[in-house]
Amino acid sequence: MVPPCCHRDIYLLSVCMEVKLMSMHEEIKALIRRRRFQILVHSYIYYRLNKSVIPNWKFDMWAKELIDLQKEYPHLSKETDLYEIFKDFLSIGCAEALPLDGDDALAKRAVMLVHLTED
Repeated sequence: MVPPCCHRDIYLLSVCMEVKLMSMHEEIKALIRRRRFQILVHSYIYYRLNKSVIPNWKFDMWAKELIDLQKEYPHLSKETDLYEIFKDFLSIGCAEALPLDGDDALAKRAVMLVHLTED
C-alpha cells in the first residue's frame, strides 16, 4: 500500500510531467509555424521576385525539418497556423505549388526582407 503522502507526490509529479508535455507541444507548434512562414516568404522571394536571400541548403534544411515535424506530429501540425496550405507539403519540390498570390501581407514581408538584405 502506498502511504497517503506519496499520493500527493505522485500527483504533483504527474502535473509537472503534463505541464512539460504541454510546453514541449507548444514549442513544436511554434517551430512548425516558424518554418511554414519562412518557407512561404522565401518561396515568394524566389518564385515571384526572382531573388534569393538565403542559400539553397538553408531552405532545403527548413523544408526537410518541416516535413519531418508534420509527419512526426500530425495532430500538432493540424492545430498550427497555415495547416491548409501546408497539409500536402511532403517534399521540397512542393514549394513551387504553394499559393503565393493574393496575400498582400506575404508580398510586403517578402519585399521588405529583400530590401533589408540588399543594404
